[in-house]
Amino acid sequence: MHCAVFQDPALTRRGFVAGLAGVAGAAAARKPVGLSFGTYALWMLRWEDSLELIGRTGYDGVELAVMPDWPTAPRQLTRGDRGRLRGMLADLGLALPALLDNLQLMDPVQTRAQNVDRLRRAIDLGNDIVPGKPPIFETVLGREPGEWEAVKNQMVDEIGELTREAGDGGTVICFKPHVGDAVNNVERSLWLVEQVGSRHFRCTYDYSHLWLAGHELVPSLQALIPVSPYIHLKDARRTPAKHEFLLPGDGPTDYVEMFRQLGDLGYEGYATVEVSAQIHRLSDFEPIATANLCYERMAAAFEEAGLPRPNV
Repeated sequence: MHCAVFQDPALTRRGFVAGLAGVAGAAAARKPVGLSFGTYALWMLRWEDSLELIGRTGYDGVELAVMPDWPTAPRQLTRGDRGRLRGMLADLGLALPALLDNLQLMDPVQTRAQNVDRLRRAIDLGNDIVPGKPPIFETVLGREPGEWEAVKNQMVDEIGELTREAGDGGTVICFKPHVGDAVNNVERSLWLVEQVGSRHFRCTYDYSHLWLAGHELVPSLQALIPVSPYIHLKDARRTPAKHEFLLPGDGPTDYVEMFRQLGDLGYEGYATVEVSAQIHRLSDFEPIATANLCYERMAAAFEEAGLPRPNV
């Protein structure tokens, strides 16, 4: 089989030229990918100051954290606040690709009804800020890795109810495979998406967790990007005691290669810098310096990879 490829030099040359043309065409047709920053790391700031920081730094979008204790939790935002937030996003030229929450399935404390209520409130907020095109609802799913076989079918059932709510609200739930959760790798993620079987339930691609699970960058991208309309950017490393999450660029991830692959795969969406609680809960955390450093690193990687950004 391998020898047959080289039997006709003329065909080989034609194939090589055609391949180059295909690569050039793919590069020319690359879709813009937005670079955004999450307010998960900015809990210590007023939401107005967070938006100002993200917009002035140069990001294309913002992911709003909507957990109960964050400044943009739905219960804390009045109708007037929502209007002002919408206006600030427009003034700063920021998109709102996603809302971040932390649902826990089959949890004795965070009940199924509470999860539905949190999702509904987030959907209402998203529709208030971006009428007619609410942002993605991004979350982890919980449970432990060793519980997967015991809980996976129950997860499908509970996710089905949440997904129907998402469909009614015109949005998509994107779950993140998490190193500490039952869904912690590519195989389990693909199984879950297939079993739920809804276009309103998809995956968030976050290589830091997949790297900790032992996956290589390119194969994991090729497997998950077709079902991942959203991306988180951060790094990770292993320590003798546990894993540790890092700022993007402080670990082993080749972001230039990642962004080249996104272009080749036709990805169209946003890639959001997520600063782990292991970092933003430290007493010496500096939000302004961190937002700027991550922007410089990721914007440079976008440019080197030849991946276009909206209006850049």
